[in-house]
Amino acid sequence: MQRLESLIGRLTRLLGYIGCLAILAMMVHIVADIFLRSTINTGVPATEELVTRYYMVTLALLPLAWVEWKGDMITVDVFANLFKGLMGKLLAVFANLLCVVIYAVFAYSTWLKAVDQYETGAYVMSLNFPMPVWPTYFAPPVAFALAAMIVLLRLARDMKRPGQEH
Repeated sequence: MQRLESLIGRLTRLLGYIGCLAILAMMVHIVADIFLRSTINTGVPATEELVTRYYMVTLALLPLAWVEWKGDMITVDVFANLFKGLMGKLLAVFANLLCVVIYAVFAYSTWLKAVDQYETGAYVMSLNFPMPVWPTYFAPPVAFALAAMIVLLRLARDMKRPGQEH
């Protein structure tokens, strides 16, 4: 279990760093595009396609697992604070199981879409050049599947330590 947690921890950090690199690359790309448009009246080719199809998907979804890993996901504790003891623990288990189901459904459905896009070789035309976009379809299923695994690990860890609150 500890090996699995260590592996998933490293993987989530890696995906978080990739998300950070996507932010930096997008900023440099957009600044270069604006600078070139302002100075020599020509921009960086395919900026819109790269930003919307690559950078935004990468920076929005890949760090999802990292946020779950750190326990920094948005929570709403309107009713959770009303329940203490066993009822509070049952509510936490239910919420975690619901998260796992939702992440798993998202992972499965986006995986099917990614495979479909891969098989058709999805691309967009940019300046008479077919730019492949199918690789970006694989980011959501990876992010959702890893997030589901993290919630399952958290649930298993919390079940092993019944006297402690998460």
